[in-house]
Amino acid sequence: MGTSRPLPGTRPVKKVKSRKEKGNLPLKIFRIVCSPLLLFVDIFRARPSPRVFKAFLWLMLALILLMTGLFFWVDRQETRLQEVLGSYFSYAAGAIPVSTEIQEIIHRNALLFNVSPQLVTAVIQAESSFDPEAYSPKGACGLMQLTPLVWQAYNPDSKCNGRHRPGEKNHGRDCIYNIEANIATGVRYLKDLIDYFDGETGRALEAYNAGLTNVDLEKIRPKYRETRAYLGRIGQLLARDELRSFVNLYDLNRYGRTILRGLFLVALFLWAVFLFWVKKHYT
Repeated sequence: MGTSRPLPGTRPVKKVKSRKEKGNLPLKIFRIVCSPLLLFVDIFRARPSPRVFKAFLWLMLALILLMTGLFFWVDRQETRLQEVLGSYFSYAAGAIPVSTEIQEIIHRNALLFNVSPQLVTAVIQAESSFDPEAYSPKGACGLMQLTPLVWQAYNPDSKCNGRHRPGEKNHGRDCIYNIEANIATGVRYLKDLIDYFDGETGRALEAYNAGLTNVDLEKIRPKYRETRAYLGRIGQLLARDELRSFVNLYDLNRYGRTILRGLFLVALFLWAVFLFWVKKHYT
């Protein structure tokens, strides 16, 4: 058979093979980053865009992986912070010596409530310098500087209301200034704060000093300068070569948790946009 010839007056049409468009990496990255905005615009279009949908899924996958990695990283930093607080405590030069009696009371209550005895010792040193008759201008009393409200909450049947100065009244062992009662109440309160903040020791110490209602989870650093100085005193009671590590770990832990909360809110917003997109095109 002969080859077909074009009709007179017509031009031969060359068939062009369709080729897949070569991937443009910067364009793909731009599309993935801007996919939430493109998906929102796509809600008002008649037909959905498969490219925008795929780009959005890639973005959500990357966000989930980032949040997962950051969560485990923050958890590891918190573990290391607790190790520093609980294992590297040492008496600084010039620190007030701790009597054997007080050491026994600290270790007994720390073991009972599953709190590091080194951490309790550091708190007492920072709060009262081991003065059982310490009294602050704000009314905090004793070794662990308990407020009357905390004392009454943990000792509802006590005859002592925790509002008197040292030496004014004597309630015996049932008094806010009694060494064992004060330490036992303070350790219970510290343990409850650690549990309240899901094991985040830094936040618990901040709340112990400044009060639970004054801990702002959205802020990187403590609300009050006094509290920042208090945490610094806790750090100074650690081994000298671990002081910088303590400060760095504490700041890293706060930054990490703040970023993780922000990413979680972003993820919730993006899923809300996605649900609107699905409702518009597939319901």
